[in-house]
Amino acid sequence: MALPDPGLTRNLRGVNGKPVATDGPYLEAKEQLAGYFVLDCESRERAAEIAARIPDARFAGVEVRPVMEFSGEEM
Repeated sequence: MALPDPGLTRNLRGVNGKPVATDGPYLEAKEQLAGYFVLDCESRERAAEIAARIPDARFAGVEVRPVMEFSGEEM
């Protein structure tokens, strides 16, 4: 598996205890990877809905990135 262009990333960040989605390539440099999930979803929006339910999304950043297929056509 590989990650495609960072411009396809969606970020969820806790604002007033609720996750807010924005497009953007990266979270803040001071944040660190605490773990990851691989989801098989029909759309980016569905992946963001599921990511918004992660408890940490209420207070910290969660990055949602697509995974490239082996053909690499996403690039």
